Amino acid sequence: MGSTYTDVEDETIGEESVDEREREDELRAALASVAAGIVGTALMTLVLVVINAIYGPSLNVFATLAELAGGGSNVPLGFVLFFGAGAVAWPLLFVTLGAYLPGKTRPQQGMVFAAILWTGFVTAFATRYTGTDLLVFFAFSIVTHLVYGYLLGFVSARLTGHYERPELAV
Repeated sequence: MGSTYTDVEDETIGEESVDEREREDELRAALASVAAGIVGTALMTLVLVVINAIYGPSLNVFATLAELAGGGSNVPLGFVLFFGAGAVAWPLLFVTLGAYLPGKTRPQQGMVFAAILWTGFVTAFATRYTGTDLLVFFAFSIVTHLVYGYLLGFVSARLTGHYERPELAV
């Protein structure tokens, strides 16, 4: 009877340590993804600032984002929304849904994820531009989104040590 109690106790302790490890891995993956999102969003922000400096207010994505959110042409509000989504919301969605995305590696999955995000981004913003501004918008937005996605996957993979596509829990 004493050995049965010990066996049950060992199983419970073993299960608790497995659950605890899984929670730690999930937290580490979430934090790594947010860190990766900060890196990717910082790079995108730099590109957008340069584009705005070259083309002027006609291509100010931050002002346009603020307008879409109902905040007028408030550039600081647009920046906060942009950075919040890119550094927190999208990375957490990526870490949650990433295993379901095509691609053999996390950077490949990140690029697929970013291409999906780009479709919404371009749909929301493209109607505001015409002519050369529209071409510049398309070119820079797809390239920056793909780079963002690559960085999202690559940096999070480096921080977690999980470069290959995660296994689906069935």
